Amino acid sequence: MHRSRAWIWILLGFSAFILHLCLGRDSALVEKIYSRGFFVGLRWAWDFTLGLSPVPLLYIFLAAVAILFIIKVARCIFRPRRAPALPLVIRIGRAALEAAGWAGGLVLFFYVLWGFNYDRVGVEKQLGLETTSLTASDFAAEADWASKMAAEARAAIQGSSSSPLAAGALPADLESHLRAEMARALSRLGYPAPGRVRVRPFVPGSWMMRFSGTGIYLPFFGEGYAAANLLPYEKPFTLAHEMAHGFGFTDEGEASFLAFLACQASPLPAVRYSGFASYWSYAGGELARAAPSEFKALWAGLPEGIKADFRESQKNWARFQGRLADVSRKVYDRYLKTQRITEGAKNYSRVIDLVAAWKKKTGVA
Repeated sequence: MHRSRAWIWILLGFSAFILHLCLGRDSALVEKIYSRGFFVGLRWAWDFTLGLSPVPLLYIFLAAVAILFIIKVARCIFRPRRAPALPLVIRIGRAALEAAGWAGGLVLFFYVLWGFNYDRVGVEKQLGLETTSLTASDFAAEADWASKMAAEARAAIQGSSSSPLAAGALPADLESHLRAEMARALSRLGYPAPGRVRVRPFVPGSWMMRFSGTGIYLPFFGEGYAAANLLPYEKPFTLAHEMAHGFGFTDEGEASFLAFLACQASPLPAVRYSGFASYWSYAGGELARAAPSEFKALWAGLPEGIKADFRESQKNWARFQGRLADVSRKVYDRYLKTQRITEGAKNYSRVIDLVAAWKKKTGVA
């Protein structure tokens, strides 16, 4: 990268970040012009061009990077040296400037392609949801409700038993089904649902889980990825969560809230079960921290099939815990705080506040 171009990219990336800070959260301007305007057009344009690729765009990018790296190394080896090597300090300085230029470009495209959605008006305000500070008894009530709904949905799955949910319980066109349900959920809430958001399996999924992730949305490729080795009961909710990100919802709690609404409205019991079981995990987790004895009593009352799914999930996750997962959680916590989500990684649990408020507003018992 030429030095003058590097400085231009640095300036553009810095300007995008400063604009993000100046706009602030819950910006009506961003909601109207970017989230419901520019981003909607971008979503349509992207999904029906690059998004039609049968191969995940991330894999194409990684293959291109590998090829370019090999070419560059080959040129360095076989190209005759025409001039004396520059002093080490100058070479380090130029390399640092080039790296900063690339970083500036990444920051710019991150915000233009998706990141300004961090500044949109929150779901809570747009839907008029009255959230309150939840207590241990509230967590217990939410977890108890979720367990009853999860048990009802699981019992409706053909061939269900006390064993972990089988992959055959999910439809072959799960991604398409969830996209349609998410679009309907967004439409009911008054949001646009443009384009054809993709959430593809990430192989090898073990690497994603080693970084303590079940899924990720990558703005630079306009599509989400879910760990391929997720358990069947985890897949619908995880795919729907990443799909919500793809539709422009950056807040983790809001994405989980929309994923829950999409799953619980599905006519397929396995998809409904995924939504309620995942919600139970959030509410149950908070209850376990706030009132361990109440959590133990609630756990004891769960049907054996649901317990089997949760135990299988714990066993699956135990294989990937370690230093890498700990570091990844801390890095992501810092990233969220950089985007002014002050609670950091705890933002995921905000789904409980939103679902509880939504139930109260809509009269769901």
